[in-house]
Amino acid sequence: MRRTSLARLLPVLLALLLLSGCGLLPAGPKPLERPVTVAVVTDIHYTGPDYLYTAAFAQANEQSGSGKQVELLPQLLDAFLEEMLEKHPDVLLITGDNAFDGARVSHEALIQKLEPLRQAGILVLTLPGNHDLESYSLIFPEGEPVEAPSITAEEFARLYADYGYGGALSRDPNSLSYVYDSGLGVRFFLLDTIFRYGSVYGRVEEDTLQWLERELKACRKAGDIPVVAGHHNLLTHNPLFTFEYTIDTGEQLRQLMADYGASLFLSGHLHVQSIAEKEGVTDIATESFAVYPHRWGLVTLSGLQWSYEAQATDVSAWAARQEAPGPRLPDYDAYGRDFLYRGTWRIMENSLAAVEDEELKARACDQIAEINVAYFTGTPLASPGPEVLSLLEQAGDTFFPIYLNHITDLPPSLTAQGVFGRQN
Repeated sequence: MRRTSLARLLPVLLALLLLSGCGLLPAGPKPLERPVTVAVVTDIHYTGPDYLYTAAFAQANEQSGSGKQVELLPQLLDAFLEEMLEKHPDVLLITGDNAFDGARVSHEALIQKLEPLRQAGILVLTLPGNHDLESYSLIFPEGEPVEAPSITAEEFARLYADYGYGGALSRDPNSLSYVYDSGLGVRFFLLDTIFRYGSVYGRVEEDTLQWLERELKACRKAGDIPVVAGHHNLLTHNPLFTFEYTIDTGEQLRQLMADYGASLFLSGHLHVQSIAEKEGVTDIATESFAVYPHRWGLVTLSGLQWSYEAQATDVSAWAARQEAPGPRLPDYDAYGRDFLYRGTWRIMENSLAAVEDEELKARACDQIAEINVAYFTGTPLASPGPEVLSLLEQAGDTFFPIYLNHITDLPPSLTAQGVFGRQN
């Protein structure tokens, strides 16, 4: 009789245990006791002290059309870091491509710049991007290019020991991925998304996904909120930028995040501000800091919710506080915008080289440059006129018509504004 009664009670007791959060399955994250602020910056592409900005080097960078403002980057980064000291977020998260072409001297120079933040009590965490390891890089010690030593994965972890790796709660034995417990009720999952060091492709291997699942399970059991980050994009932000941009095992990773209530993924690599969402998981690609308007993101976690707001570093205001800021910095907004505009103009001029009508070509270059600057700065976009699209078609350009149609169809909320989500 006694055995029969226990057998009948067992399902009820087990259900009570599960409902109380003390059973076989963890109860999930606990609401945060106070808001936690996380600043996110990516694709800094910082240059080291041995990069001498000869006229030839500066011109080559500008002609590339990439928009990276490497010549003034030391001052731009100083402005950003001063902003960080003023705002004092709990965490500064750097999601890869820290150094310009991965030169060791550039990594070392960046780490020296970050040291005051660490001394001020800001937790700085980073992970590698495709440019950071085993990369071909040049320095200009005497004005002429000389190949510079890059770094290995082991050296990356050692150099950034004070910026995540040395205090990791768990390290993946198969990559540079790690977990960091902030002690604030939030765990950061910093994923190494590089398929092979020295390549541009994004992938998270099966062994790393298995490690990640174990760590997400441990996070859930502890009641912490998970925030996942990687250099490459988890979701597709632009149909033209998938190969080499989106993690090719991204769907497996997204499903794993969804299974364990991780709704936020922070990425870079794309160099533009963009937000993508799929089935409760949001991927926010923060714009490259090296590109005007030098954006960074502010994530605020409160209770069981998070919000994200894109912010731009006010370089002109910083320059006004300096004794000798140098040329171009006091009115940097105008200069930075013009630099991005001229870079796009040159790309379009090359694309339309076969067009003989110079006046029409100039109008097309101007319109497309204006649209691209608006895309990067998060201002309303005007659709390209029919004569521009016709001109591109005549020139045999298959890229820009699709690119322009895509970016002008995006609502502003997906390119520059904040987004609000909820942890599951």
